Amino acid sequence: MRKIFYNRYENRLRMFWRVLIVTTILMAAIIAFSGLTSTGYGFTIPLAITMMLILWFASKKVDKRPFSEYGFELKAIWFRDFAAGFLMAALAMASIVLISVGMDWMVIDGFNATARSGSFLIGISYILLVMIAVSIWEEAYFRSYLISNFTEGFHGKWMSKGGAILLAVVVSSIIFGMLHYGNPNASWVSTLNISIAGLVFAYPYIVTKSIAIPVGMHLSWNYFQGAIFGLPVSGNQFDQMLMVVDVTGPEVFTGGSFGPEAGAAGLLGLMILVTLNEVYITRFYMK
Repeated sequence: MRKIFYNRYENRLRMFWRVLIVTTILMAAIIAFSGLTSTGYGFTIPLAITMMLILWFASKKVDKRPFSEYGFELKAIWFRDFAAGFLMAALAMASIVLISVGMDWMVIDGFNATARSGSFLIGISYILLVMIAVSIWEEAYFRSYLISNFTEGFHGKWMSKGGAILLAVVVSSIIFGMLHYGNPNASWVSTLNISIAGLVFAYPYIVTKSIAIPVGMHLSWNYFQGAIFGLPVSGNQFDQMLMVVDVTGPEVFTGGSFGPEAGAAGLLGLMILVTLNEVYITRFYMK
């Protein structure tokens, strides 16, 4: 009976129970923090801090692995990769906007009239802080934690290490997509596209064994999409945005009220991200 729960060779709980424990703690934290805030994503700031504490707890008591194996390390190379991921997603999102404008499917009406006010700067800085928190907790859970544990659980005499990694990435990405199904204006298309985004974010994590690039990409994608270009981010419109745009193109491309992730524009941006990642990884990791 004990072997159902415990792997005596690894001296720890089996994968299913490890993931269940960490996920339960995380869900309890989400419910608790979301109940403390009535509007917006402010709860994600304490949630990101809590997620890091959960990872520390998991490394010591549940997974029994070095914390660094989750891909978080305070090293210069980590911050270089983070900056690269940030720049890549900014370029991808800018490309989507430029293509939309070139197709006459988007009109840039100008800059926010309050862009120079102190309240605007405070608001857009707060959005940046919130998006940092979102990118940290989501990448820490869906990429760092789930992929690591799923890979170990799937790997065995019936599945190679490579097959286990692939399955872990696919399963974690589907869960990532499904998490966003409850967002405003979500559809099966947006869920599918966000699942594909999970695959794209997982690629540099698998190759570099660091979560730096995915965190940078996730942050920049959301921030430039919503706070800079004024587009909906996964069905949510930010209160503060630098640019005022009018989206007139077909919803199948623009994603409509959900944002680019629900249309071909999002897929195009993800293709650009994959290409930029390949160039960067080839330059710095395939020597």
